[in-house]
This record gives sequence, structure tokens and C-alpha cells, in this order.
Amino acid sequence: MEDSQKSYRDNPDEHKNNKIELAALDTDICKEINLYTYWQGLGYEQKTPHIKYLLVGQDWGNPFLGRDDFIDRVIAINNGHEEPYYEKAVFDTDDNLVELFKVLKDSEGKPYNIDTKRYDDLFFTNFCLGYRKGKESGGMAKELIKKDAEFFKRLVEILEPENILCLGRLTFECVFDTLKRDENQKPEGFGGTYNGFIEKNKSIEVEYEENKTTRTFPLAHPGYMGIMNRINKKGTVKEGLEKQKEDWMKIGK
Repeated sequence: MEDSQKSYRDNPDEHKNNKIELAALDTDICKEINLYTYWQGLGYEQKTPHIKYLLVGQDWGNPFLGRDDFIDRVIAINNGHEEPYYEKAVFDTDDNLVELFKVLKDSEGKPYNIDTKRYDDLFFTNFCLGYRKGKESGGMAKELIKKDAEFFKRLVEILEPENILCLGRLTFECVFDTLKRDENQKPEGFGGTYNGFIEKNKSIEVEYEENKTTRTFPLAHPGYMGIMNRINKKGTVKEGLEKQKEDWMKIGK
């Protein structure tokens, strides 16, 4: 984590384009690999549990916009207080992730309730470890995300996750390209529509180290645009979320 944030502080011009500027957070705010890790994966370094599901998003956006007391809660967690990451109805993405994880089963065979509980076998992060300084959303360029490829690869080598859940096409591309050992390896069927690719594939085995593989799942992003794109903008958000639940059911089988 320290190395990744140092990269943003020491080389700010490498982490921006004409639309997006990414930066590190102050060291007294984020003490994990990513703010997302405060939801699931908190304290991994002390426990080093087996990770069943590594959830990977694209990037986190500006952490100071639209989340009210979120940063205060993170600082309180750093100071040893029991504070929740999640608060309902702050962002659709978070609310929808709560519903999607209920499709999967925890070690006791019960649905994951990530809204109320942290699980030792879950770990959340974004591929991009910088944070937007502006108000913009969307429009992320692949070349900016890939700046953190080596850090992501190192994280996977440490966690050795059974499964990697990739939120969105760009995230899947970056994860697959970063982990594959064979430069010529391409996921079968990739190149057409992303919806078709999701429906065709249950999982894709990637060998990230010799004799070490993980199952990667291409999934739609659970935010509003990702949900509507999953149903080709035809229907309602509720229908789109149900379609995503069907995708997630393949993960546990």
C-alpha cells in the first residue's frame, strides 16, 4: 500500500489525463490497500486468512464527495473503533452489491450479509489505487488504470484468492492482462459484446504463478449504468439487477 501511494505522490503527472486527475490519500486516512478494503478485507495483514472471493472494482472516485461522514468513520476505524463501512442508500453501487452477495454462500452455507458483517474470506479492492480529485464519474482510461498493474499482481500473489470477481469490462481486461503468464493467452470469445461474453463464460482460469491459478469472473458493474447496460438499456433497474443475480449464481456453482 505504501509503495502504491508513494507512486501517486512522487509522480503526479503520470496519473492524470485531460479529464481525470488521480492522487493518493493522506496517510492518516487510508491505511489499507484501498478504501474499499475497509468494507471487506480489513486487517488481513494480521490474520492472513484464506480468501475465497476477491472483488475488484475499477476506481473509487473522489472520497470526499457525497459520502457525508465516511472519511470520519474510516479514521475512527484506524483508531480502533468499531465503525461500519456501509450505509444504505448512499450509493446504488453499494446497495446493489449487498443484494448480489446474498446470492453467494459463506463458509456456513448462509448468504453473505456484507451490509452487517465483515468476512475473513472476502477481500475488496479497486484495480486503480488512486482517487479522483474532481467531481467527474466514468471516462476512466485504461492506461491510467494499468499504472497499478504491478501492485495488483503483487496483491493477488499475497492473497492467492480462489475467485476474482471483476466489476465491468475494463476491470476484467486489466485483471486478465495483468495476471496471465502467457502473453498470447486470450479469453475465449472475448471481443464481441461484453453481455455476450458474460453469458457465455462461467469463469476463466488464469495461471498467475507457476502452478497457481485463480478463477476470474467477468461481471457487469453494479452501478446504475452497468445495470442498464447489462439489459441493453431495455427494462428497469430492478430487472437489470435480477439479470445480474443470474450471472452471480454461476459463481457459486
